[in-house]
Amino acid sequence: MRTLAASGDTWGISGPAFLRFYLVAAAVVVAGTLLYRAWAFAGRREPGYDRVHPQQAAYLNAGDRLAVYTALGGLRGAGALGIAPDGMLTTTGPMPTGSTPLDQAVYNAAGKRIRARDLTGDQWVRTALDELRQDLVRRGLAVDPARRGLALIFQLLTWTLLGLGAFRLVNGLSNGKPIGYLLITVVGLAICFALTGRTPRRTRAGSAAVASLRDRNRHLAPNKSPAYTTYGSAGAAMGIALFGTASLWAMDPEFAGLAQIHRGAVATGTGWGSTSSGGSSSSCSSGSSCGGGSSCGGGSGCGG
Repeated sequence: MRTLAASGDTWGISGPAFLRFYLVAAAVVVAGTLLYRAWAFAGRREPGYDRVHPQQAAYLNAGDRLAVYTALGGLRGAGALGIAPDGMLTTTGPMPTGSTPLDQAVYNAAGKRIRARDLTGDQWVRTALDELRQDLVRRGLAVDPARRGLALIFQLLTWTLLGLGAFRLVNGLSNGKPIGYLLITVVGLAICFALTGRTPRRTRAGSAAVASLRDRNRHLAPNKSPAYTTYGSAGAAMGIALFGTASLWAMDPEFAGLAQIHRGAVATGTGWGSTSSGGSSSSCSSGSSCGGGSSCGGGSGCGG
């Protein structure tokens, strides 16, 4: 009788045995994911950690493209750049003093007549963006690409477990086996995957820096109708960095229109662009259903 019962188990593994294995594996992967993310994405809040220039703030806020548009807006505010009727960028004045490497790269690209949307493809601009990101990584405000890569491995492990659980559910259901506890566990694991599936570009210290900058520069928000002539090109650049391309439109709508820069082209998570893509990802707490917490008693075969 025992041999016949065993032969009826899905994949030859009883439901309780599979569920025990699956719960342990899910708990290990989820715990490893949460511990790793808590360490890898913490960053450092050293004195003055939130003192960054506008292009660095823009990268932390929404990535490369907003950093480039921030440089573009600063140069435009300083009278260094213009736009031709055909939408090509042009140089209209000297490079302003105190320019960053990204300013210089954008200015150089504009001298070659390029469209604003193509700036991130320019080699000099790419090099400047890499240097900007590396500086933020050294300061503990941006996430090291290597750490992002390891986070993706944890996501792959979670995805593999989800696939295994889903496959077992289908097979158990087709064989008429009880799958209730396994279903609860898979759903809990899926929730954790959804909450930790996004790998941020900035650390929690970087997020705190952006929040601090935004709080101190609320007057630059587009709905405040900021006086850019008063705040100067640096103020205009910081407005773009913190509140997105809507600030560039508020500063110079003709330039933004000819450059074909859409108001919501860059996400900032502030309400002035589309939904944020660069913030810190949510994570599931230790008290949630991550990895499942149910157990299966007796020989009910609740693991499918």
